[in-house]
Amino acid sequence: MSNNFEYPEDYQSYINDLEDNEIYSDSRFIELFPLDELEEINKEYETESYVPSFTAIGTNGGGVGIFINKKNNKIYSIPFGGMEEKDAIFLANSFTEFISMFKNNEIEIY
Repeated sequence: MSNNFEYPEDYQSYINDLEDNEIYSDSRFIELFPLDELEEINKEYETESYVPSFTAIGTNGGGVGIFINKKNNKIYSIPFGGMEEKDAIFLANSFTEFISMFKNNEIEIY
């Protein structure tokens, strides 16, 4: 895994069982990056340089990334353009909570 970061078990389990990387709620969708592409994607986005406490796991399809905080495994959104840790918006305490809240239209990713 990238940077010796151990992805949370709930995330690994979910992503391994996922057949389609796009997840829909009533009005939106997110795309989760394939597990075997995360290291390359994070290199391309230079997340280690710009937001070293985070690793990108997906996108809202509109220029905003979905990230796991490597220190506490909480889920945040950060715009890909001008990526800075100060712009991180808290979404959920865990990946499981994030998916549940997204599917129930309880969070906005912007």
